[in-house]
Amino acid sequence: MKKSKKLRKFMCIAVTLMISLGDFPGGTVYAAQAQPLTELTDQQPDGTTAELPAVPVLTDEELRDYYGDSVFIGDSIMLGFRNYSAKQETYVHDIQFLAAGSYGVNNALKPVKGDNVHPKYKGKKYQLWDAIPLIGSKRAFIMFGMNDIAILGLEGARDKYKELIDKILETSPDLEIHIISMTYTLEGKGKKVLNNTNIAEYNTLLQEMAEENGWAYIDLCTITSDGEGNLAENCCSDGFVHLTKTAYTLWEAQLIVYANAVKLAEDIEAAGEEVIAQP
Repeated sequence: MKKSKKLRKFMCIAVTLMISLGDFPGGTVYAAQAQPLTELTDQQPDGTTAELPAVPVLTDEELRDYYGDSVFIGDSIMLGFRNYSAKQETYVHDIQFLAAGSYGVNNALKPVKGDNVHPKYKGKKYQLWDAIPLIGSKRAFIMFGMNDIAILGLEGARDKYKELIDKILETSPDLEIHIISMTYTLEGKGKKVLNNTNIAEYNTLLQEMAEENGWAYIDLCTITSDGEGNLAENCCSDGFVHLTKTAYTLWEAQLIVYANAVKLAEDIEAAGEEVIAQP
Protein backbone atom coordinates (compact mmCIF):
# COMPACT_ATOMS: atom_id res chain seq x y z
CA MET A 1 0.00 0.00 0.00
CA LYS A 2 1.26 3.44 -0.80
CA LYS A 3 2.72 5.12 2.28
CA SER A 4 0.21 7.56 3.77
CA LYS A 5 1.22 11.00 4.95
CA LYS A 6 0.33 9.89 8.47
CA LEU A 7 2.68 6.91 8.35
CA ARG A 8 5.38 9.08 6.79
CA LYS A 9 5.18 11.38 9.82
CA PHE A 10 5.75 8.39 12.10
CA MET A 11 8.65 7.33 9.87
CA CYS A 12 10.22 10.73 10.64
CA ILE A 13 9.63 10.18 14.36
CA ALA A 14 11.24 6.75 14.03
CA VAL A 15 14.35 8.29 12.50
CA THR A 16 14.52 10.84 15.35
CA LEU A 17 14.27 8.07 17.94
CA MET A 18 16.92 5.93 16.25
CA ILE A 19 19.27 8.91 16.07
CA SER A 20 18.71 9.68 19.76
CA LEU A 21 19.54 6.09 20.71
CA GLY A 22 22.64 5.98 18.55
CA ASP A 23 21.35 3.23 16.26
CA PHE A 24 21.23 5.33 13.11
CA PRO A 25 24.46 5.70 11.12
CA GLY A 26 23.51 8.91 9.34
CA GLY A 27 22.08 10.00 6.02
CA THR A 28 18.60 11.16 5.12
CA VAL A 29 16.33 8.15 5.06
CA TYR A 30 12.82 9.42 4.61
CA ALA A 31 11.12 12.01 2.44
CA ALA A 32 10.79 14.56 5.22
CA GLN A 33 12.84 15.94 8.06
CA ALA A 34 12.90 14.23 11.44
CA GLN A 35 10.29 15.66 13.82
CA PRO A 36 10.10 15.94 17.63
CA LEU A 37 8.96 12.86 19.50
CA THR A 38 6.18 14.98 21.02
CA GLU A 39 4.35 14.60 17.70
CA LEU A 40 3.02 11.31 19.07
CA THR A 41 2.14 12.47 22.58
CA ASP A 42 0.39 15.64 21.41
CA GLN A 43 -2.49 13.50 20.17
CA GLN A 44 -3.37 12.08 23.62
CA PRO A 45 -6.63 13.50 25.02
CA ASP A 46 -5.77 13.14 28.75
CA GLY A 47 -2.34 14.77 28.57
CA THR A 48 -0.49 11.61 29.57
CA THR A 49 2.64 10.41 27.80
CA ALA A 50 2.60 7.02 26.13
CA GLU A 51 5.71 4.88 26.15
CA LEU A 52 7.24 4.72 22.69
CA PRO A 53 7.87 1.26 21.23
CA ALA A 54 11.37 -0.14 21.56
CA VAL A 55 13.69 0.22 18.58
CA PRO A 56 13.33 -3.04 16.64
CA VAL A 57 16.23 -5.22 15.61
CA LEU A 58 14.98 -7.31 12.72
CA THR A 59 16.44 -10.78 12.32
CA ASP A 60 17.88 -11.93 9.03
CA GLU A 61 14.71 -13.98 8.52
CA GLU A 62 12.55 -10.89 9.04
CA LEU A 63 14.76 -8.92 6.66
CA ARG A 64 14.38 -11.72 4.12
CA ASP A 65 10.61 -11.49 4.47
CA TYR A 66 10.61 -7.71 4.01
CA TYR A 67 13.03 -7.47 1.11
CA GLY A 68 11.97 -10.80 -0.39
CA ASP A 69 8.61 -9.14 -1.06
CA SER A 70 10.41 -6.25 -2.77
CA VAL A 71 11.65 -5.61 -6.28
CA PHE A 72 14.65 -3.34 -6.88
CA ILE A 73 14.48 -1.43 -10.15
CA GLY A 74 17.13 0.57 -11.94
CA ASP A 75 20.05 0.96 -14.31
CA SER A 76 23.60 -0.43 -14.31
CA ILE A 77 24.16 0.85 -10.75
CA MET A 78 21.28 -1.37 -9.64
CA LEU A 79 22.51 -4.16 -11.89
CA GLY A 80 25.73 -4.09 -9.90
CA PHE A 81 23.75 -4.51 -6.69
CA ARG A 82 21.95 -7.48 -8.24
CA ASN A 83 25.29 -9.11 -9.06
CA TYR A 84 26.58 -8.36 -5.55
CA SER A 85 23.43 -9.73 -3.89
CA ALA A 86 23.51 -12.98 -5.86
CA LYS A 87 26.84 -13.82 -4.19
CA GLN A 88 25.70 -13.11 -0.63
CA GLU A 89 24.16 -15.48 1.90
CA THR A 90 22.31 -12.75 3.75
CA TYR A 91 18.84 -11.29 3.20
CA VAL A 92 19.90 -9.47 0.01
CA HIS A 93 20.19 -12.81 -1.78
CA ASP A 94 16.38 -13.04 -1.86
CA ILE A 95 15.74 -9.64 -3.47
CA GLN A 96 14.09 -9.63 -6.90
CA PHE A 97 15.50 -7.24 -9.52
CA LEU A 98 14.33 -5.52 -12.67
CA ALA A 99 17.49 -3.80 -13.84
CA ALA A 100 19.34 -3.24 -17.11
CA GLY A 101 22.38 -1.36 -18.32
CA SER A 102 21.62 2.08 -19.84
CA TYR A 103 18.10 1.90 -18.39
CA GLY A 104 16.17 4.97 -17.25
CA VAL A 105 12.71 6.49 -17.01
CA ASN A 106 12.94 7.62 -20.64
CA ASN A 107 13.56 4.05 -21.82
CA ALA A 108 11.08 2.53 -19.38
CA LEU A 109 8.19 4.41 -21.00
CA LYS A 110 9.05 3.20 -24.50
CA PRO A 111 7.34 0.14 -26.02
CA VAL A 112 9.01 -3.26 -25.86
CA LYS A 113 10.30 -3.56 -29.39
CA GLY A 114 13.52 -3.46 -31.35
CA ASP A 115 16.57 -2.37 -29.36
CA ASN A 116 14.61 -0.46 -26.69
CA VAL A 117 16.14 -1.10 -23.29
CA HIS A 118 13.99 -3.00 -20.81
CA PRO A 119 14.78 -5.45 -18.01
CA LYS A 120 14.07 -9.14 -18.45
CA TYR A 121 11.90 -11.37 -16.30
CA LYS A 122 12.34 -15.09 -16.92
CA GLY A 123 14.21 -14.34 -20.12
CA LYS A 124 11.63 -11.97 -21.63
CA LYS A 125 11.66 -8.17 -21.80
CA TYR A 126 8.80 -6.36 -20.08
CA GLN A 127 7.72 -2.86 -19.27
CA LEU A 128 7.77 -2.35 -15.53
CA TRP A 129 4.02 -2.11 -15.05
CA ASP A 130 3.65 -5.51 -16.69
CA ALA A 131 6.60 -7.20 -14.96
CA ILE A 132 5.85 -6.19 -11.37
CA PRO A 133 2.47 -8.00 -11.17
CA LEU A 134 4.17 -11.14 -12.53
CA ILE A 135 6.73 -11.00 -9.72
CA GLY A 136 4.04 -10.28 -7.13
CA SER A 137 6.06 -7.70 -5.21
CA LYS A 138 4.54 -5.72 -2.36
CA ARG A 139 7.00 -2.86 -2.65
CA ALA A 140 9.32 -1.37 -5.26
CA PHE A 141 12.66 0.33 -4.62
CA ILE A 142 13.37 2.45 -7.69
CA MET A 143 16.63 4.14 -8.69
CA PHE A 144 16.78 6.18 -11.90
CA GLY A 145 18.54 9.30 -13.13
CA MET A 146 22.00 8.38 -14.38
CA ASN A 147 20.73 7.87 -17.93
CA ASP A 148 18.02 10.52 -17.79
CA ILE A 149 19.17 13.91 -16.55
CA ALA A 150 21.51 14.57 -19.49
CA ILE A 151 18.66 13.84 -21.92
CA LEU A 152 15.67 15.30 -20.10
CA GLY A 153 17.17 17.86 -17.71
CA LEU A 154 16.58 17.73 -13.97
CA GLU A 155 12.92 18.72 -13.85
CA GLY A 156 12.15 16.86 -17.07
CA ALA A 157 13.63 13.66 -15.65
CA ARG A 158 11.68 14.19 -12.42
CA ASP A 159 8.43 14.62 -14.37
CA LYS A 160 9.04 11.46 -16.44
CA TYR A 161 9.83 9.61 -13.20
CA LYS A 162 6.43 10.64 -11.83
CA GLU A 163 4.75 9.58 -15.08
CA LEU A 164 6.42 6.17 -14.87
CA ILE A 165 5.40 5.56 -11.27
CA ASP A 166 1.83 6.58 -12.07
CA LYS A 167 1.82 3.98 -14.87
CA ILE A 168 3.13 1.34 -12.47
CA LEU A 169 0.45 2.16 -9.92
CA GLU A 170 -2.30 1.79 -12.51
CA THR A 171 -1.63 -1.96 -12.65
CA SER A 172 -0.30 -2.31 -9.06
CA PRO A 173 -2.32 0.20 -7.00
CA ASP A 174 -1.30 -1.28 -3.63
CA LEU A 175 2.42 -1.27 -4.39
CA GLU A 176 4.61 0.61 -1.91
CA ILE A 177 6.92 3.04 -3.68
CA HIS A 178 10.40 3.66 -2.26
CA ILE A 179 12.56 6.06 -4.27
CA ILE A 180 16.33 5.63 -3.99
CA SER A 181 18.65 8.61 -4.40
CA MET A 182 20.94 8.86 -7.39
CA THR A 183 24.62 8.29 -6.47
CA TYR A 184 27.51 10.65 -7.26
CA THR A 185 30.35 10.51 -9.77
CA LEU A 186 34.01 10.44 -8.77
CA GLU A 187 35.40 13.93 -8.05
CA GLY A 188 36.06 15.85 -11.24
CA LYS A 189 34.71 13.09 -13.49
CA GLY A 190 31.26 14.50 -14.13
CA LYS A 191 30.25 15.10 -17.73
CA LYS A 192 28.26 18.20 -18.66
CA VAL A 193 24.80 17.89 -17.04
CA LEU A 194 25.86 14.68 -15.31
CA ASN A 195 27.81 16.36 -12.52
CA ASN A 196 27.60 16.18 -8.75
CA THR A 197 26.03 19.59 -8.27
CA ASN A 198 23.16 18.55 -10.53
CA ILE A 199 22.95 15.09 -8.96
CA ALA A 200 22.52 16.67 -5.51
CA GLU A 201 19.84 19.00 -6.89
CA TYR A 202 18.12 16.10 -8.62
CA ASN A 203 18.02 14.13 -5.38
CA THR A 204 16.33 17.09 -3.72
CA LEU A 205 13.70 17.07 -6.47
CA LEU A 206 13.17 13.33 -5.95
CA GLN A 207 12.85 13.78 -2.21
CA GLU A 208 10.26 16.52 -2.70
CA MET A 209 8.38 14.39 -5.24
CA ALA A 210 8.30 11.50 -2.78
CA GLU A 211 6.97 13.70 0.01
CA GLU A 212 4.30 15.26 -2.18
CA ASN A 213 2.99 11.87 -3.30
CA GLY A 214 3.23 9.92 -0.06
CA TRP A 215 6.13 7.77 -1.27
CA ALA A 216 9.19 6.83 0.76
CA TYR A 217 12.68 8.08 -0.03
CA ILE A 218 15.96 6.46 0.96
CA ASP A 219 19.37 8.09 0.64
CA LEU A 220 22.02 5.60 -0.50
CA CYS A 221 24.11 8.43 -1.94
CA THR A 222 25.55 9.93 1.24
CA ILE A 223 26.95 6.67 2.61
CA THR A 224 29.02 6.16 -0.57
CA SER A 225 30.25 9.76 -0.73
CA ASP A 226 33.56 11.28 0.35
CA GLY A 227 31.83 13.84 2.55
CA GLU A 228 32.46 16.55 -0.04
CA GLY A 229 29.64 15.74 -2.45
CA ASN A 230 31.54 13.22 -4.58
CA LEU A 231 31.60 9.45 -4.91
CA ALA A 232 34.27 8.09 -2.54
CA GLU A 233 37.26 6.55 -4.29
CA ASN A 234 36.90 3.20 -2.50
CA CYS A 235 33.28 3.06 -3.67
CA CYS A 236 34.07 3.67 -7.35
CA SER A 237 34.94 0.74 -9.62
CA ASP A 238 35.54 2.46 -12.96
CA GLY A 239 36.91 5.93 -12.27
CA PHE A 240 33.48 7.40 -13.04
CA VAL A 241 30.14 6.32 -11.55
CA HIS A 242 29.90 2.57 -11.04
CA LEU A 243 30.18 1.06 -7.58
CA THR A 244 32.48 -1.39 -5.84
CA LYS A 245 31.71 -4.28 -3.52
CA THR A 246 32.55 -1.90 -0.66
CA ALA A 247 29.78 0.45 -1.79
CA TYR A 248 27.21 -2.32 -2.03
CA THR A 249 28.23 -3.59 1.40
CA LEU A 250 27.35 -0.12 2.68
CA TRP A 251 24.03 -0.33 0.84
CA GLU A 252 23.31 -3.66 2.46
CA ALA A 253 23.97 -2.23 5.93
CA GLN A 254 21.88 0.89 5.26
CA LEU A 255 18.97 -1.18 4.03
CA ILE A 256 18.97 -2.97 7.38
CA VAL A 257 18.67 0.40 9.11
CA TYR A 258 15.92 1.36 6.71
CA ALA A 259 13.83 -1.77 7.32
CA ASN A 260 14.18 -1.34 11.08
CA ALA A 261 13.10 2.29 10.83
CA VAL A 262 10.05 1.30 8.77
CA LYS A 263 9.12 -1.30 11.39
CA LEU A 264 9.58 1.22 14.19
CA ALA A 265 7.41 3.74 12.33
CA GLU A 266 4.66 1.17 11.98
CA ASP A 267 4.95 0.32 15.70
CA ILE A 268 4.74 4.01 16.65
CA GLU A 269 1.72 4.49 14.41
CA ALA A 270 0.01 1.48 15.95
CA ALA A 271 0.81 2.72 19.46
CA GLY A 272 -0.58 6.15 18.64
CA GLU A 273 -3.80 4.70 17.25
CA GLU A 274 -4.15 2.52 20.34
CA VAL A 275 -3.82 5.54 22.61
CA ILE A 276 -6.35 7.52 20.57
CA ALA A 277 -8.78 4.59 20.66
CA GLN A 278 -8.71 4.40 24.46
CA PRO A 279 -11.79 5.91 26.18
